[in-house]
Amino acid sequence: MTGASCSEQPLPEKGGDNVDCLDAAKKKERVKARWTLLREALIGSQSSALKNKHSMNSFAGFQVLDRTVIQDVAEYSDLVEKCKNVDEGQDGEASSFESWDFVQNSYTCKRGGKIHFVTREVKLQPQQSQQQFTSQSMKSRVEALLSHRFHGVDNTGNVRVWDAEATLAGFMLSVLLSEEFDGFGCTDLETEELTKVMDLRSRIKTALFADENTCADDSQETCNILELGAGQAGLAGLAVASATNYLDNIKSIQVVLTDGHPKCVENNRSCAKLLVVRERVVDVDSQLLLWDVSVKGAEECQRIIRDCCKPLLEQSSDEGSFHMCLASDCVHFQEFHDGLFATIARTLKVGGIALLCQPKRGSSLANFMTMIDAVNKNESNTSNGPLFHLDIMQDFHPKVSRLHRFLESTNSASTCYDPNWHRPILLVMTKMRSFDEHVDGELARKVVSVYDAAK
Repeated sequence: MTGASCSEQPLPEKGGDNVDCLDAAKKKERVKARWTLLREALIGSQSSALKNKHSMNSFAGFQVLDRTVIQDVAEYSDLVEKCKNVDEGQDGEASSFESWDFVQNSYTCKRGGKIHFVTREVKLQPQQSQQQFTSQSMKSRVEALLSHRFHGVDNTGNVRVWDAEATLAGFMLSVLLSEEFDGFGCTDLETEELTKVMDLRSRIKTALFADENTCADDSQETCNILELGAGQAGLAGLAVASATNYLDNIKSIQVVLTDGHPKCVENNRSCAKLLVVRERVVDVDSQLLLWDVSVKGAEECQRIIRDCCKPLLEQSSDEGSFHMCLASDCVHFQEFHDGLFATIARTLKVGGIALLCQPKRGSSLANFMTMIDAVNKNESNTSNGPLFHLDIMQDFHPKVSRLHRFLESTNSASTCYDPNWHRPILLVMTKMRSFDEHVDGELARKVVSVYDAAK
């Protein structure tokens, strides 16, 4: 905090002593509030989630994907050693097997089709009391608080798997299973919204399924899928990868899971091993990738394309190679908007689509779209046209739509449901032309700096 020195401060008028006392009291309260926040961050507070309606922990989620912790892990004993081999790469220490859960993820459509896969996730621990608090748990919390300094990214992906991730995974599986989509019986669903969702589902199937007349052709192009900000278990990417073991006529799919936190990357490697062993899916990779609008970020994107993608049949050297980008809960931190935007633009092929699933969360989603709109309308690039076509969809899955309408019709205070913070919205970005690092990237950076300065 900055301010004028004591000698420069104007003398208080009549009653100045009272003013000084008031200022001192306010300062004391601010200091106390800061220490309270730090204390809760370090040792936790049993009531903090209950006090905060906007906490993501206050609402159970839409549960589009069925997720069950496997109680009897004996049948997974063959995976323990494989996961330990990955764990030993984390800070030179092997993780305790007891600190992880095996989670069965499954999606069943109305007509009986079902896809399931297993992930390994951090075991959700009960809230600790001060008496139960240990030096190890203190160390873990301090590491989480300093994650941004150490790794350039927050620690939220290591805390839990968030509902938007499971929602996007469920949506992708509903498309792959050709689940009937009839507007969910919602009489207020607009025809335009229904048409957009139907068109999106058709485009996803075209990208993922081989043409029946050419499916036996060895030259059939692989579908490359990139998940950004995958967290500890990239459910959306893993769900699509697992589908290759259940469905006929699906293309060869290469899935690359990425995150900026090394622990998330390592655990996604364990999840990929689960697919290899249990579902015989092999084309899943996990890589470290920070969103960075600078030249360094461009180099990292090129590394991912070069090392992890199967080459396209026709591709120029400056184009992305991914047919699809998936991201969940990735637009909340607005200081990373330009980096996220540039990462999608660099890695996605022209004509490819990015699916971003997240709640509105105040102005974060709107600001992200405003930044893209500014790039699209940039006068210095009008000859090339807009970079992305944007579509926003709220009613993209029946379970989300029905539960949202039910919760809105009841007393939301009793359910801790706030659509602004909890209802997932699907943003679809279609890449229309090549990305210009100097023009598009610089403008995105400027837009983010403007609304950062306005905070």
